[in-house]
Amino acid sequence: MRDSGQFLLVVHEAMVKAGIDVDAIYRKLGYDAAKLPLKELRTPHQQQALFWQIVEGVTGDADIGLHLCPHLPLFRGEVIEYLMFSSPTFGEGIVRALKYLRLISDALSVRLVHNADGARIGVIGSALEAPQLRHTEICVVYELIQFARSVTERHFDPPLKVKLRCSARSPQADYEQVFGCPVEFDGSESEIWFDPALLEYRSPRWDPDLLRLHEELAQKRLSDLHRRDLVEQIRKVLSQRLELESCDLDDVAREVGLAPRRLRFELARAGTSFSQIVTDFRYALARRLLARTEESIDNIVYLTGFSEPSTFYRAFKRWSGLTPVQFRERHRAG
Repeated sequence: MRDSGQFLLVVHEAMVKAGIDVDAIYRKLGYDAAKLPLKELRTPHQQQALFWQIVEGVTGDADIGLHLCPHLPLFRGEVIEYLMFSSPTFGEGIVRALKYLRLISDALSVRLVHNADGARIGVIGSALEAPQLRHTEICVVYELIQFARSVTERHFDPPLKVKLRCSARSPQADYEQVFGCPVEFDGSESEIWFDPALLEYRSPRWDPDLLRLHEELAQKRLSDLHRRDLVEQIRKVLSQRLELESCDLDDVAREVGLAPRRLRFELARAGTSFSQIVTDFRYALARRLLARTEESIDNIVYLTGFSEPSTFYRAFKRWSGLTPVQFRERHRAG
């Protein structure tokens, strides 16, 4: 499960605005903050638990997610936001946008419920049971409310009530001031309750032609994401099979459940090829083994899937401009 770098950007901006020492947080994480502006960045979701644990430690604030909310900039969901604006009603926009939630996060679960009890948006920020992830869910609920206000030109203001999955760590009045409505705790999921009439709110920007274009763009981005997942899946197969004699395209295609021709097509659409993925994987693995382990060169030849040391030496020299021995010595000297 991975999260879009855009979510990290929103939290980063809030921490800066709140005066938090972000450099201390990133030093503890060993994270390169220069990568934050990259929209295509997707980070492993489990890292969020470590992230919030460090933020709690640096700030000494056990309810930091709540206290960051007033500083969070409005999440500009780009194509998801465009889908909301160009849909005829708020309700249709929600249903359409939820189809593309993976563009934001693989771990985030959001659903629209409309029944005899009323209308609500149900949120589960993570399937992982880590107490630190309460902060993610609180921030997500807050951002969804701000997003709904924006796309309905503040008609979604205030919500009827908010229910959170987590328990309270601050006085209830603090939560109600942040969310602008009554707040309950310890629910089976977090919920944003609102007037059902808002589902019929007519978007003043509804345009069927733009809606079609926005949906095509959203589908393209989702397809691109699926192809990136395929590349990661192939790398995982390579890590398990590379030292075996049989690790060609047909073998890997069978492992990932695609016909070889289809696999070639999908990789071409992703701007790469099977041979390029194998080459990149071998080079990255060789660098890691040379720099971080005491494995012998002969064993590294085997682990990276080469049949002869001479073939490995020539390939590594072509990749890096150095022999494996020179690379290892230079890394140690550095």
